[in-house]
Amino acid sequence: MTVTLPYDPVWAALAWAKEHCPSYITNEVENTTRLKRVSSSGWVNDSSIVYHFSDEKDAFMFKLRWA
Repeated sequence: MTVTLPYDPVWAALAWAKEHCPSYITNEVENTTRLKRVSSSGWVNDSSIVYHFSDEKDAFMFKLRWA
């Protein structure tokens, strides 16, 4: 099971998944060709993070909390 969220530079969802979802496996970055403005510091790739779980219950709980 997977849940895809927008990139978060402080990784709050990752910390939550590690603490609350025993079936959390890993995550991966999904880059796009789109760019987005980041305050006054410039532009970055509009990336998403795909979180992987082995248990549908954990994936659902994670999605309810973060998506």
